[in-house]
Amino acid sequence: MLVMLAYDVPEQRHQTFLRKEFERVGGTRVQYSIYLFKGEPHECERIIRHMRIVAKDIPGDIRLFPLDEATWDAQIVVTERPAAAERLQALAEFVAVW
Repeated sequence: MLVMLAYDVPEQRHQTFLRKEFERVGGTRVQYSIYLFKGEPHECERIIRHMRIVAKDIPGDIRLFPLDEATWDAQIVVTERPAAAERLQALAEFVAVW
């Protein structure tokens, strides 16, 4: 089972807080403000309960989406940013790393 966190909150400190809190419990970043947690159903329920408490007083739009893995696997990616490693490789001739 999966839980996806998506948010649109105006303050940077709240964005950082949500990101750090979701990553602390095992979530990973998928896009700038979209995160994914993969676990057993009871773990996903625990994450949902925790994030509801954590995000309760934060202004903005904060959503949790419980998903089956098949739903996630069926997504259609229209465009995608290249991975950081690929970006670094493309810049290698212009950047000196030490």
